[in-house]
Order: sequence, then C-alpha cells, then structure tokens
Amino acid sequence: MDLKKMDALIDGWKDEILNTLSGWIAQPSVNAPAEGEGKPFGSDVRNMLDLALADAARMGMATREFDGFAGEVSLPGDGSADSQSMGILAHLDVVPAGDGWVRPPFALTVEDGRLYGRGVGDDKGPALAALFAMRAVKEAGIPLKDNVKLILGCDEETGMNDLRHYAQVAGKTDYGFSPDADYPLINLEKGSAGLLLSKVTGGEDGAGIPVYELYAGERCNVVPGLAWAEVGLENLSFEALQDKVRAIEAAHQAEKFSLSVKKAENGRARIEAVGVSAHASMPELGVNAMGMLLIALKELGAGGGSREAIAILADKLGLEGDGKSLGIAISDEESGALTCNLGLCRYDGHYLTAQLDIRRPISSDPAVICGNAAVALSPARMAVTLLGAKEAHYVPKDHKVVRGLLEVYHEVTGLPAYAFSIGGGTYSRMMPNTVAFGCNFPGEVDTAHMPDESVSLEKYMLSIHVMAHAIARLAGKEAGR
Repeated sequence: MDLKKMDALIDGWKDEILNTLSGWIAQPSVNAPAEGEGKPFGSDVRNMLDLALADAARMGMATREFDGFAGEVSLPGDGSADSQSMGILAHLDVVPAGDGWVRPPFALTVEDGRLYGRGVGDDKGPALAALFAMRAVKEAGIPLKDNVKLILGCDEETGMNDLRHYAQVAGKTDYGFSPDADYPLINLEKGSAGLLLSKVTGGEDGAGIPVYELYAGERCNVVPGLAWAEVGLENLSFEALQDKVRAIEAAHQAEKFSLSVKKAENGRARIEAVGVSAHASMPELGVNAMGMLLIALKELGAGGGSREAIAILADKLGLEGDGKSLGIAISDEESGALTCNLGLCRYDGHYLTAQLDIRRPISSDPAVICGNAAVALSPARMAVTLLGAKEAHYVPKDHKVVRGLLEVYHEVTGLPAYAFSIGGGTYSRMMPNTVAFGCNFPGEVDTAHMPDESVSLEKYMLSIHVMAHAIARLAGKEAGR
C-alpha cells in the first residue's frame, strides 16, 4: 500500500479542503419541520445533503441518497465472499447558532490557526475530513477488501431517525467508526434518560414579585446560554428591582452570574441571565443560564403561585451538573459519573415545565432515576415523567476495530492511544461494532454546541491523515481479520 502517496495527496489538497468546508459551513442546516417529499428535516438540511453528495460525485465517488434522511458515499471492496462493509458515520445537521458569537456562525473564519463556524467540529468538518480521506485512499490506489461507506446523516442532533431510516432501507454496516467525538477512541457511550418536570401553578397569589413568563433553551441537549423571566412591578419599583438583581449578581461573583433587568410592556420588567452554552454531556464546560435565573428568582422571593416550584428547582438543579441535589448522582468505574442538564424551561403564568437531559452510567436504572427525582421534587408537588431512555453502547477493547484504530492513531500522531467512555451519544450506537473515533484531540477544548465553535487547522488536517490510514488499515486487502 502506497501510504506515502496517500499522505502527500492530503497535504496537497489543503486549499481545496478549506474552500469546500467554507461552502459546507455556509449552509445553515438546522433541523426544521418537514417540507414535503425528500425534505423530512426542512429545505436547509436537504440543501446541505445535496451539496455534500455533489462534492463527493465531483471527486469521482459513487453516491446515493435515501429520501432526504441520509446520503451515502462509497468505495467498493473486492467483492469476495468474506468482504464486509465498513461504515464511517457522520452528520450534516447542526444545532442552532444560539447567542454569544463573535464571528459569523454560518461562514468559515480562518484565524490564528483555527477554523471557526457552526459545524466545523460537530460534525460537518469531520464529515468532510472523512470524504477527503476516502478520496486519498482512492487516488493513491490503496486496494480494498471491504466496501467503505461514508454515511451522511441529517438528523443526529434531534433524534437519529435518519440512520434508523437508512438501516431499514440499506441495511447495517458490519463495523466502523463515527468521527463525532474525541480521540483516541471511545468504545463506551453512556445510556441516557429524559425527564419532564411539570406543575400547574394555579396562578399568582398576589404577594411578592409575580412571574408571568419564563423561557430558556432551544434543545435539551444544549446547556442554555440565555434565560429570561418577565416579572410584574406591582409590589416594587423598577429601580428597586434593579438594585436587588445587582445585589444577587454581586453575591454570586464566584459562580460567574450575569444578570440584567430591562423594562418591558404592560408595567413589567424582564430579567435576563446570560450563561455559557455547552453540550449537555459536558455541562461542566458551560454555565446554565436557566439555573442561574432560577436561583435569582428564588432569592428575590419571586413567583407568586409558582414560587414553590421555582424555589425547589433552584435548590435541586441550580448550576449543578451531576444530579446530586436531585438525588440521582451515580458513578461506576467503567463508564464514569452521571451528568444532568436542565436544557429547557417554559412557563406561561399557569403551567411550568422543565426538561432534563441525563447521561447515565451502565450501572444506573432510568426507573430509579425517575423515582428519585420525583421524591426530591415532591415537596413542591411537581410531576416527573420519564420521556425515554437509551441503553449504553459498548464495543470491547479487544475487538479488531478498537485495536486497529488505536494502532493507527498512535502510528500517525505519535500520541498515547487508549479507549475511554463518554456521556455523549454518537451515531456509533446505531450500527454494530462501531466506535467514536475523533476528531477532538486530547487537550483541545471541545466547543461543540458553543458560540464560536472552532477547531485547530493543524489538528484538522491531521485528522484527515488519521482517517485515511484507518480506512487502509481496517478495510484494505492487507488488513488482518
């Protein structure tokens, strides 16, 4: 196998890679309601899928699309009886831009050796890296035994119905990886659970500061970076409210509270909390604006008829990310600790809801988690509903995929190679014998779902080399079985 030629090709394509990535980032492929046949996730996502498949076809690779749910780019194997299929699972949809961006979210910015834009790390950048890795294998003439399929999904951020559809229509691949997480390699993904907390408040009681509306979050799998509450000024002046909020902010300097008050219509005021967005599986990387706002409202004594519910949510959730005060914290040696993200909150003056995104260890039970949360919230008579749960995904460390990818990673990068677990859920769980492999390197801050999402240009190019070598190692004719 001419691996040196393969590496030289990748290095020579640097400008083309960036130009192509620029076009991909410019597509605001955020999931939206279906718009008819072939557009199950809206026009923007469909346009992104069409662009990606057109770019792959331009590179001379075979492509297929599956009713707008997903696309496939393939390199054929030798067709022998024992030939298998290797899947590389990446996604083209992105989360909404959100607040706090300094650079334009839907334009590629190259600055000080970094690439900025929504999707450069999660997951358009890695998807494109895999595409160029396949092209390098093809043009270097690397002989393949197994079929290689780059599966480009369109619904990873909102349910993974794309790959369910793909599996039904095209079948499942035999093994592979998803470049949608971290290096060196993730062979275990925690299970998950979603909880809905709700209460009919019965209206305001006329005392203190009434709360007429609460709002935070667009997706439950994102730490909300902005939250706001519309409150009444019946029982104090706007200036007095400002003073109280400033005092709360000052008292919580160590927790990086950022609060503001502005006048609203109908003699009301709007309290805003600004936090830091992050992926729900790593809440410690963000600052939950809704948790901050709940704490502020509790200390203001605000809420009227919703005061009891607001106070207990502030106490049991607040800025915690481990579920300890909610009574659901658990950890095991193999998969690590549970994480809990307050991702969504809504209140219309009568009905209060909050949704939790929980990533749980193998040793946990979603029914127990739901029950413990219900007990913790029972003093406020809040209902707790288990919205759904997924089991952990695990590929043993002695599997050929784990061993082969770790060998490639070490050989190409010179870095230590090891397998570990995460709380995030990647496409890996959608196919057998599939692991998460890249593209975030150890020591690099993972900015997925955050404002000014970015990756190192040097590390991005290195990932293309790693993936190309991975394809050659696992699917090549010289690969061990």
